[in-house]
Amino acid sequence: MAKRGRVLAVVGAQYGSEGKGVIVNHIANRYQIHVRVGGPNAGHSFVHKGRVWKMQVIPCGWTNPDAILVLGRGMLVNPETLARELREIEQVDPTIHHRLLIDGQAGVLDPAFEREEGGTAGELHQRIGSTGKGVGAARIARIQRDPSRFKLMKDVAEQYGLERYLVEDTPRLLQDRLAKGDNILLEGTQGSGLSLIHGPWPYVTSHDTNAAQLAADVGLPPHLVTRVLLVARTYPIRVAGNSGPLKNELTWEEISRRVGKQITERTTVTNKTRRVGEWDEALIDRAVTLNGPTSMAITFMDYLSPEDEGKTRWEDLSDTAKRFVDYVERRWRVSVPLIGTGGPAWNVVEREGVAL
Repeated sequence: MAKRGRVLAVVGAQYGSEGKGVIVNHIANRYQIHVRVGGPNAGHSFVHKGRVWKMQVIPCGWTNPDAILVLGRGMLVNPETLARELREIEQVDPTIHHRLLIDGQAGVLDPAFEREEGGTAGELHQRIGSTGKGVGAARIARIQRDPSRFKLMKDVAEQYGLERYLVEDTPRLLQDRLAKGDNILLEGTQGSGLSLIHGPWPYVTSHDTNAAQLAADVGLPPHLVTRVLLVARTYPIRVAGNSGPLKNELTWEEISRRVGKQITERTTVTNKTRRVGEWDEALIDRAVTLNGPTSMAITFMDYLSPEDEGKTRWEDLSDTAKRFVDYVERRWRVSVPLIGTGGPAWNVVEREGVAL
């Protein structure tokens, strides 16, 4: 009898853009199935084959050429964005078309919903910093159960030429593969601090963003999610504009002064300058309470300790970096096996013998 596989949920600890894409890409080959949840209002970035990839729909684990890629039932799919990502990936990996599965019950993010929200010129963006991509409007339409406004992927697959990817029951598929020994990675989007339920309302997203919701969105019983990796960056960010509270907010000029070189970050989806703040213990406290992580990843260590930029070995890290990791482990009683150090390849240090 095959040993049951394991399920890892990857969750952002702050307000998104913690580097989840970099971490998922680093560990992709250890998971036979990668599942994406959320919608295209979140973009996950990483470096692969010498270029930066920004994924809004397809799981970052596509870089594992043997992995099955699943868009689950809780997903909102923009078919045009999906088609663009497929075209880009097939240039380096033609097998992508044989590995992607889309649950027919996944929702469709029709362009009409973005027009309804008005994009970055809309009232919602101006009021709470929303991306304005229509995700909230689509979720409202789904709740209203109006088939004239909201469609499922099974309703539009033929229109967009996506029939080949459709499956009827991804919850059963995932549980069957898990029973056969496959490992599954659930790739969460945004961050715990943006949760509709637990975040600083109204400056939140339109869905819960914590580990339990990931399991619900893909149709896995919560007890099967045995590992939660919480990803936190040394300096948390929020999207541009009136996007809500950010404790001890800084400027990019101050970050640049500390690091010793010019740094500015822009959002993946809206291409606007992010806000940035100091490390916030209370924010991490809340994320740990809500997610019960079995491990944490610390990213953007090169901002805190510039001499560590691009390093790949624990023994080469500075005392500053090691002290910060030790502080995190002691403060939240959780291991830190992965440390993002940036550099041109967006490198990750993995500590030998520290469980993921």
